[in-house]
Amino acid sequence: MLNKLVAGASAAILMASPAFGDSAKTAEKERFTLGWLEHVRIVGLDIELDAKLDTGATTSSIHAVILEKPKRDEFDDEGNGRDIIFKVINEDGDERTIDTKIVRWASIKTKKGGLVHRPVVELEFCLGGRIIKDEVTLADRAHFNYETLIGRNMLKSAGIIVDSSDIYTKKARCNE
Repeated sequence: MLNKLVAGASAAILMASPAFGDSAKTAEKERFTLGWLEHVRIVGLDIELDAKLDTGATTSSIHAVILEKPKRDEFDDEGNGRDIIFKVINEDGDERTIDTKIVRWASIKTKKGGLVHRPVVELEFCLGGRIIKDEVTLADRAHFNYETLIGRNMLKSAGIIVDSSDIYTKKARCNE
């Protein structure tokens, strides 16, 4: 009886293998490799930022100077607005102002063991010729080397593989 079950399971796996193999090949075709450091553009704005592609970060993050935001404790009250206005600034000092909605607040653990609450917005980036739309936390990254951090959420959705031995492999140009 056990041999029949094992044989039946083996046959099912073999019959499913070609379909699985085809989908794996399709997924591999959609993937592409970028360096650990690339240029990125925010879709609709004429500004280029340096971005570190970080497989250790869950969510992407961007340096933002927040000009106006709702209070976090009032966020769940539907009567209050969810609008946030912030500036992004690149290393050349170019800046753009963005007015959008907060989608949620992220609780980030600090090195000292506390929590920091950051607003999360949805942004569209052009990275390596692909447009990626996903959640991005807004943070003061002025003390970091790079204005933007592309985390696993965007890397996965765009099918990006990070080559840690390479930088600036593709232009941040997309057909917007």
